[in-house]
Amino acid sequence: MFGMRDDWRRLCETDDMRPKGKQVRVSFANGRSHSVHVHDGEEGYILTAVVAGADIVGQWDRLYREAWERNRHSRLVGFRVDADGRMVAHGWTPKDGLTAGAFQTLVRAVAREADRYEFQLTGADRR
Repeated sequence: MFGMRDDWRRLCETDDMRPKGKQVRVSFANGRSHSVHVHDGEEGYILTAVVAGADIVGQWDRLYREAWERNRHSRLVGFRVDADGRMVAHGWTPKDGLTAGAFQTLVRAVAREADRYEFQLTGADRR
């Protein structure tokens, strides 16, 4: 698949990923799971996963600073507050040269980091 532009759903053909609509649900060995939204752009894919809704974000005074600090130490997954006031994890990859393994690594990383941060903020598995 190297060098081909392919439908992202085909890139997710693995036991721990379940594509549905514009999202892929990633299951973890510990029984938790997290959904990642795939934005299919002309040149690449933007992956986002909700960490916490606006109701949770509004309760944390330091959340913006924490996200900034996390972003300083991360190369693959970033965090931001979106237009709806939700904390989201995000990653990006170009389509050219994309392999299933590389795409799956990014999807898992976004899901894992979003799920980890969600648990730190809420203590629950909401997404």
